[in-house]
Amino acid sequence: MNNNVIIGTAGHIDHGKTTLIKALSGIETDTTQEEKERGMSINLGFAYFDLPSGKRCGVVDVPGHEKFIKNMLAGVSGINLVLLLVDSREGIMPQTKEHIDILTLLGIENYIIVMTKIDLVEEEYRELVKEDIREFTKGSALENAPIIEVDSISRKGIDVLLDTIDKKTNDIEAKNIEKNARLNVDRSFQVKGFGTVVTGTLTEGSISVGDELVIYPKEAKAKVRNIQVHSQDVDKAYAGQRTAINLSNIKFDDVKRGDTLATAGSLVKTYMLDSEIKLINDDRANLELWDRVRIYVGTVEVMARVVPLGTESIKPGESGFVQLRLEEEIAVKNYDKFIIRTYSPMVTIGGGVILDASPRKHSRFNEEILEKLKVQLEGNSGDLIQNYLLSHSNYIVSKKDIIKDLQLSEGEAATELDELVTSGNIFETNLGYIHKKKYDEVLEKLKKLLADYHKRYKLKVGIPKVEIISKFKLSQKEVLELIELFIKNNEVRLEGNLVAEKDFVVNYDKKQLAEKARIEKELLNGGFTPPTIKELTNGVKASLELLDSLVDNTIIRLDADLVLHRDVLTKAIEKVNEHFKNAEKMTLAEFRDITGSSRKYSMAILEYIDKLGITRRVENYRVLVKNK
Repeated sequence: MNNNVIIGTAGHIDHGKTTLIKALSGIETDTTQEEKERGMSINLGFAYFDLPSGKRCGVVDVPGHEKFIKNMLAGVSGINLVLLLVDSREGIMPQTKEHIDILTLLGIENYIIVMTKIDLVEEEYRELVKEDIREFTKGSALENAPIIEVDSISRKGIDVLLDTIDKKTNDIEAKNIEKNARLNVDRSFQVKGFGTVVTGTLTEGSISVGDELVIYPKEAKAKVRNIQVHSQDVDKAYAGQRTAINLSNIKFDDVKRGDTLATAGSLVKTYMLDSEIKLINDDRANLELWDRVRIYVGTVEVMARVVPLGTESIKPGESGFVQLRLEEEIAVKNYDKFIIRTYSPMVTIGGGVILDASPRKHSRFNEEILEKLKVQLEGNSGDLIQNYLLSHSNYIVSKKDIIKDLQLSEGEAATELDELVTSGNIFETNLGYIHKKKYDEVLEKLKKLLADYHKRYKLKVGIPKVEIISKFKLSQKEVLELIELFIKNNEVRLEGNLVAEKDFVVNYDKKQLAEKARIEKELLNGGFTPPTIKELTNGVKASLELLDSLVDNTIIRLDADLVLHRDVLTKAIEKVNEHFKNAEKMTLAEFRDITGSSRKYSMAILEYIDKLGITRRVENYRVLVKNK
């Protein structure tokens, strides 16, 4: 059961929406002098009333006049039950039809049809109107909607309507209050002594006094000073509630209808949308390349150019993929729904759903893009995650980004990711997740790189990690993380800091083995002051190549002419750690004394230990790096 219900009234001009709301709530929603003089609602009127069960409903009176359909579209955002009003004297009228088209295209499923002004019409005529309504709504979401007859002046049928609303709201699914806060602004104004106030339906999440939010698309920061729900001050508002929010740190000019108040980082600012659209079955509903249209999403209206994808045009009654090139920047998320109207004259021709809120420009007949959009539209959560990982610019994507961009709950994401890892479709790393296709792509390139390297350098155990990083157009973190994953999965192996084919072995002949043993023995015997490269090899090419093959394995290169045995470096690190047990810093002279090394070698060894991140130089001494 949903305790936060927003009810919208829709229908043709003068079919009695405002009068009905007053009968239900005692609140008149024609609030401006212009509205009262004209006898019609121009802007969005808001009211509330209590149901017999005690639930409180917020009501949005959306305008019915053709000229004010734009305002009606703003009001639809957040509505989950619609009272469609039909004057018993007139029946279905043009704006009634357009309202039904809009509500259906936006995916609203819960309706009650209200026949108004029944005291002015004979029962026999009302039955004819009722039959006409049933015929008109056949095959639509309103086909099985209850029809309630009322007269707002005499209050006849009002109690029956209230009972019907009460029962109907029991079936409405509650809004998700666990998501990031989001309120589409439909009014903004100033209150003397308080500052800027915005109103709208809180469609997702919750907002508390003191919260710091962002006004999109400007990304102006604002703090919540006060909250009102149904004209009462509250500390917290929840998804599904009509809400007025007093903002501090925001100028009146910084926010307007069409903006969105939301959690920072929760929306995507964009000039393009990849979408699936559905056109109504009307001769005027036809879209071709570069047609100019009006897009209504949330409470914003924006002009756009249409680029059909996979087809030359979309005809009346058809569905298809399009890229919308917007003339202004808006802030949205995937799966937001929108309405399309022609540029001029303004006629509702269809609606759609955003499948990619930040696409790139791409070919109209790109099969890979079309397949991706199809998965976005029809796929389950597992399909969406795989599609997302494949199309993401990064090879490894964090769980946090997956949840945010695909709008999944943490529980749903965790379940789907575990299943995909178990099935082998994706791999998990410390940084996040990678799709198997991308994993295989990187692995294939790395194996070729290693094979070529081993063929060229037969005496070298493998390639230094830093050299591998330079061969890939990935971030350093991604490359290092994938190397660790490949090692874990026994695809390659690590020798010291060298990456090698898992079965590669350096084959030394007898002469080379003897030379290898000599070099390693002399370095061990030399301790912290070993012979230089020149002294070890006498400039002999074969000896230089053999020594080079041992670097990053049993030998550590300190600089161009100084090397150290790996075991000696380990002892040096142990002595450094031992020193810092009783001291906060270490000088070059102190290190030289505890190792018995020369100044030249002491300096080179300490600089290498700095590079390892164990120590850090400060002025003329070293300090131990924390957590090392």
